[in-house]
Amino acid sequence: MQKLLLSSMLGTVLIVTACTQQPIQVTSAEGSSVQVQQDGLEPRPSHLDEVSAAFALDLSGAKVYVGPVQIEYSKRFSTLPRSNYREKDYELDQRDLQRLNNLLAQTFSDKFLSARNGVLVSEQSEADYTLAMSLEKFSVAAPLDPSPWAWRVYTEQSAYGVLVGTLYDRDGNAVMRFRDRRDIGENFGTNGPGGRLERFTSVTFWADMRVDMRRAFASLDKALL
Repeated sequence: MQKLLLSSMLGTVLIVTACTQQPIQVTSAEGSSVQVQQDGLEPRPSHLDEVSAAFALDLSGAKVYVGPVQIEYSKRFSTLPRSNYREKDYELDQRDLQRLNNLLAQTFSDKFLSARNGVLVSEQSEADYTLAMSLEKFSVAAPLDPSPWAWRVYTEQSAYGVLVGTLYDRDGNAVMRFRDRRDIGENFGTNGPGGRLERFTSVTFWADMRVDMRRAFASLDKALL
């Protein structure tokens, strides 16, 4: 008989205030005041938490290499006996990491790069720009591999993480940065103040991740128009 486990990730996520670069005011040649970051990037209005880019950044026809995503996992808290789970079970294995890398690269291309007639390249030496991304405070609702588990998990969302990215030119200079807190899969429904609980599976996770990353990169695209 399968056991039932109700998991609400919203109750276990720690809210962390990140240190960000403080903007400074500079005066343009026309005499107007412009807010820029200390690395020379200008903040851009966006639905994402933070987006900044070099002045008049033009990525038309750019060849971009997307590096492997770096993941910093959030520490988990559980009332389950220690013998019933391992921290490692909540981390992506190499197969899932490769799948996530492919998903992020392809979604970035579809929702951001293609609008600028840019292309992805498989070798960094061929690229005009390199995109480095990470997922900070990343946490999944349950292990993606169900084989060693007898639990059925019901949750309000599939995962949580802070998506962070920096685009570098050939000289290693940052030309664009973005950062946003992502409640991945928080679209299950509206029954009650936290939505309704749905069963978590690996199929659910990957579908939610695909939808959420498309939203994120679509917002990034609009910020750079």
